[in-house]
Amino acid sequence: MQWIPTITLFLFLYPAGWFISQFFFLFNREISSNNLSILGTIITFILFLILLPSWGRKRWKTNDIWLSIGLDFKNKYTALKIFFNGFIFSVFLIIILFIFFLLSGWIDRVDSIKFIQLLNAILLIVGIVFAEEMIFRGWLMEEMVLLVGMRRGMIFQSAIFSLAHYRSDLSLSALIPFLTGLFLFGIVLTFRRIIDKGSLWGCIGLHGGLVGIWYLFDSGMVSFSIDTPYFLLGPSRNMVNPIGSVIGIIILLITIFFQRRLFSRTGRFLASTVNASSKDETP
Repeated sequence: MQWIPTITLFLFLYPAGWFISQFFFLFNREISSNNLSILGTIITFILFLILLPSWGRKRWKTNDIWLSIGLDFKNKYTALKIFFNGFIFSVFLIIILFIFFLLSGWIDRVDSIKFIQLLNAILLIVGIVFAEEMIFRGWLMEEMVLLVGMRRGMIFQSAIFSLAHYRSDLSLSALIPFLTGLFLFGIVLTFRRIIDKGSLWGCIGLHGGLVGIWYLFDSGMVSFSIDTPYFLLGPSRNMVNPIGSVIGIIILLITIFFQRRLFSRTGRFLASTVNASSKDETP
C-alpha cells in the first residue's frame, strides 16, 4: 500500500499539467505541439513544487522538505563548494573523452563558443538538470529509501530515471546502450549524493556540467570526423550522445568502481528524514 502514493503522484501531475496547458492553446492556436508539450512539463513541475512541502509533512514527517531532498539553502558557501566539486568532476570526465577522440584523430576542428550557445547551456543546467535532480535523486530517491531501503532504492531509482528517457525514434540496438548508460549515470549521480552526505548540489553540478558541456560540443564547438565509429560517440549515427557510447559506458563503470571505494570510507548514507532500513545501508 505504501507504493500507491508514489505511483499516483505523477499519474495525477502529468495529466493535470497537460490539461492546464490546453488553456494556452485556446488563446493561441498557432502554438506548436512541441512547445505545448514543453509548457505542460513546466506546469507539471510547478505543481510538483507546490505539493512537495505537504508531501514531506504527511509522507516523510518532516517540516524541512528542501533539506530532506538535499537542497540546503542556509549554508550557501558549502552548497556552492559541493556544486563546483561536482561540476569540476564533470569537466574531468569530458576531458578524458575529448583526449581519447583527439589522440585517435577523430576530431577535425575546435571552434569558439558563441554567447547564445553558452546561455543555452546555462539554461539547461538551471532548468532541466535542476528539475531532474530534484525529482530523481531528491524526491524519488527518498521515496525508494522509504519503500525498499537504500541499496535496492538506488537500483530502482536509476532504472526509473533511465526508462523516463525512453526514445521511440531509436532502434533497439541503439536504445539498449542508451538506456544502459542512463542507468549507470543514475548510479553515479546517486553515489555523488551519498559521498556529499546527502547534498544534491554535487549531483546538479555533475549532471549539469556533462549536459551543458556536451551541448556546447554538439552545437559546433567540436567537429568530429565522419570516420569516427558511431558506437564510440553513441548510441547511433542519428543521435550523438556519449552516455550511450561504448567509451561512455566504460567511463561510467570505472567511476562507479572508484565511487564505491570512496563510499566505503565516507560511511553511511545521508541522514534521511525517512525511515531507511538499517540493514540495507551498504550498496
